[in-house]
Amino acid sequence: MELSQVEPSVIANNCPGLVIGTQLKIGGQKRVWQCAYQKEAYVLKALMGDERTLRRVRREIEVMHVCESRYLPKFGPLPLQELRLANGQTLLYFLEEYIEGTPLNSVHMPMPTEDVVALALCVAEALDVLALNGYVHRDVKPMNIIQRRSSDYVLIDAGIALDLDGEAISVSGAVVGTKWYLSPDQLTLPPKELDLRSDLFSLGVTLYESATGEHPFMNDEVPRGDIVLNILHFECLDPQRFNPAMPRPLCDVISRLLCKDRNGRYSTVEELRDALKAVRLPV
Repeated sequence: MELSQVEPSVIANNCPGLVIGTQLKIGGQKRVWQCAYQKEAYVLKALMGDERTLRRVRREIEVMHVCESRYLPKFGPLPLQELRLANGQTLLYFLEEYIEGTPLNSVHMPMPTEDVVALALCVAEALDVLALNGYVHRDVKPMNIIQRRSSDYVLIDAGIALDLDGEAISVSGAVVGTKWYLSPDQLTLPPKELDLRSDLFSLGVTLYESATGEHPFMNDEVPRGDIVLNILHFECLDPQRFNPAMPRPLCDVISRLLCKDRNGRYSTVEELRDALKAVRLPV
């Protein structure tokens, strides 16, 4: 049975007090609904329970338990549930904090400068908390960021996060992440050699897109073809090419985040924060 064929009522019947509402996402290996449990709002996530998926779910839950930040979601009130279906398959489901807002990929771009700076500060703070606890997110992208309001953003979906000190949850040799937001590091280095700077590159792609409305490595003025080759070899155009109103300091921050050599990027979130302070915001 495919996950898309599972009726939400099967989960609700297994969990007294759970009321399942609007489906928020379906794709890949996951379905996500808005729900209420004991009259409080949460997000319900469900996945088919093979061994590899179980490891990923446990990693996502582990990250939520360990990494506390207002810019990361919290785990819900239920432990991970394993539901045996009539055909013998296992369905995994759990609850996490419901973040009321808009996915960044649905926000109008280009965004105002002050919103781009707020986005950078919030996501960088989330990445810093992850890094301090030994994790690399590996999937920073607009779809995984929720805008609560123009000055407040939450980074979600740590299901493929890398635990630098823990067991691998992906197939050996596989590139993990979303193609359009991969860092050169993810494409060329062994996973255990990744660090914060890889996530900062993906943040740079997201900020470039948010500030200009164009992807730095796939737009009308870059070589057409495989985006992976562009990520590895094409130096993206100055962001002001697409948005002349962008402040120069913000362009410089984004360009540094997109440095091919990770040693040229910011090495700490504190360093990035200091650079963002130089961006003059409208009064």
